[in-house]
Amino acid sequence: MARIVAVINLKGGIGKTTTVVNLSAGLALKGARVLLIDIDAQGNLAMALGVRARRTLYEAIVEHKPLADLRINARPNLDLVAADESLLLAQQAMAGRADWVRVLEQLVRPLRPEYDFIFFDCGGSLTVLNQNALMAATEVIVPTTVEPFSVRGLEKLIAQIARVKGSTSVVRAIIPTMVDPRMKQSIELLAHLNRTYGRLVMPPVRVNVRLSEAAAVGKTIYEHDPRSRGALDYAQIVELLSKEWHFQPARPAPPVPAQARPAGPAGRGEPIVTGGGEVQTNTCPNCGHSLQRATVAGYRITYCANCRYRRQELINGGG
Repeated sequence: MARIVAVINLKGGIGKTTTVVNLSAGLALKGARVLLIDIDAQGNLAMALGVRARRTLYEAIVEHKPLADLRINARPNLDLVAADESLLLAQQAMAGRADWVRVLEQLVRPLRPEYDFIFFDCGGSLTVLNQNALMAATEVIVPTTVEPFSVRGLEKLIAQIARVKGSTSVVRAIIPTMVDPRMKQSIELLAHLNRTYGRLVMPPVRVNVRLSEAAAVGKTIYEHDPRSRGALDYAQIVELLSKEWHFQPARPAPPVPAQARPAGPAGRGEPIVTGGGEVQTNTCPNCGHSLQRATVAGYRITYCANCRYRRQELINGGG
């Protein structure tokens, strides 16, 4: 049965859709079957993946069409139910129903056996659809920028999740986005997040223009620039979450598109994202815990899940 993951923050412009696209694409490259459901009336998911959808979530909510009839295949192992501005009308229709808070849960239930993960890309306010996504979710991922208003808003969101779900145990990860390590404020707020939320805080996604470029041309970051900081950062988070979720693909990963393979000797058809498990002969120089290993876009990344130590090198030894 699929894990149902709501990616949510009540503040806009913090990288929710970018996170949904690149986490789900990374999982799909590892062999996971993934369904994306856009519940934001802006409908950015289809654009970010470079696909056009003739049918949307509105038809499932208002016209009672099965979600299975509305999904389109965006990438190998990656399907999408798109959205557009018609969701504003759909929310009005939902509000009048006695079961209004369970609508999405009922819609996705028949599809759970077909997928490993179902992601909701939530909007930037506490809408009827966002409350539905929280009710349906088995996991919640919260992207956040490291800015004072965002960090303060995170506390309110966590409290809201506790009210809706009865606890905060569904919060699986907090992902700092658009982090500029040159800025003192970013470093200080990142440290505050780690002190406050501990192991829930994932390694930061650094500021990288390639991420916005990728969305603008309808590609994942692994397709647009697999050796960029954005690709490395999101791929590392995919590895950590895969271990957290004990995900082991039951089928081979899809072939990596030629444009997404790194050039040169390191690019001999290697997957963008692969698992490596513990490095038995190595320990973290900072804390002594066992190091983990992942292969990402021609780089070998060695990292510590305990203290966030990280080292990366080209597989061909070039850097």
